[in-house]
Amino acid sequence: MSYGYGARNWNNRFRQGKILGTNEPYAYGYHRANSDKIKVTYSEDIVKENPIQKSVRYAARLILGFDFIQVWRNRKEIANGTDVVWTYNESQTLGVMLLKKLFSLNKIKVIGQSVWLIDKWPKNKIRQMLYRWLLRDVDVLTFNSKVNSDIAKRMFPNNRIEFTKFGIRCDEMIPYSEKNTGNIIAVGNDRSRDWNTLAVCASHMKDEKFFLATQSASAIAIAGKHPNMIIAGLKTNDDMASFYDKAILVIVPLERNNYVSGLTVVEESGVMGVPCIVTDTGGLRDYFNDDMVYFVPPNDPEALRNAIKFLLDNQDKRAQMVKNIQDYMKNSLNSETYAKEYVDITMDLNRSYHWI
Repeated sequence: MSYGYGARNWNNRFRQGKILGTNEPYAYGYHRANSDKIKVTYSEDIVKENPIQKSVRYAARLILGFDFIQVWRNRKEIANGTDVVWTYNESQTLGVMLLKKLFSLNKIKVIGQSVWLIDKWPKNKIRQMLYRWLLRDVDVLTFNSKVNSDIAKRMFPNNRIEFTKFGIRCDEMIPYSEKNTGNIIAVGNDRSRDWNTLAVCASHMKDEKFFLATQSASAIAIAGKHPNMIIAGLKTNDDMASFYDKAILVIVPLERNNYVSGLTVVEESGVMGVPCIVTDTGGLRDYFNDDMVYFVPPNDPEALRNAIKFLLDNQDKRAQMVKNIQDYMKNSLNSETYAKEYVDITMDLNRSYHWI
């Protein structure tokens, strides 16, 4: 229920190739849960926000810390005929819970996912009290990071907490292709990307070029100081596919975090058939092992440089890593398995509350 992720809006941009990366016709693949037992209905966006509407939404988000206006715009669909609401992040979860309390929608159950909540827990005492008041009645709190789900169990001892593994579309996978040369690429806009460590590494590997697909202001500034770090101006999904096709390695450099930063790019590199080096932080080992990706310690440019050199010189290792991660994702980590986790939790709530 974030603005821009409404069914029509997302699907139109998807069909036009404007959503970069390995994505779904509808956001995050929840539509895959549709069956004779469950009907999934997505939220919708205003076709085009005018400046006043946008200002009101932003002002409410500034005050509350989450986007209540987008939830409010979908209030009729939520209140009329909805049994359970699935959310993707804490902003949506908090917004739905505020709507529930305002309108006493006690029959509607909520499976509320959080992504950055633990890492960005507010310092403001009033906002802390508001969040705890809203979250205490969430039927199931889910986290894509086991690190965060373990922390949440201590923070919210009276809530049901579940660790759910997020997966992306694996309907078409590109098999590994042998490359003697290719680009070293890094992808992502996440605030936990460690561009500084990548820059130090690049400064000691002047014969290699590092291509960055990012809109991060800090990454762009850092790249401007290193001739062998190039910002790739990708505008369409065809551009992104070509970007991966020319790559020999994907680097996912990360600062320490708890919320599996970089997960989507690691999965995407697997789908695109390119081996991946990733910082060992944020709970990514709960998803992958050393046979699938090449882990390096945080804030260690020398370890990153050694990993790059090793994999550039070891084609068999690169090929085996791609095969291993693709086999794993095809069977155990994809948008189908992700949606199934929500179906299983929903049916468990059904047995508890008997509302389907």
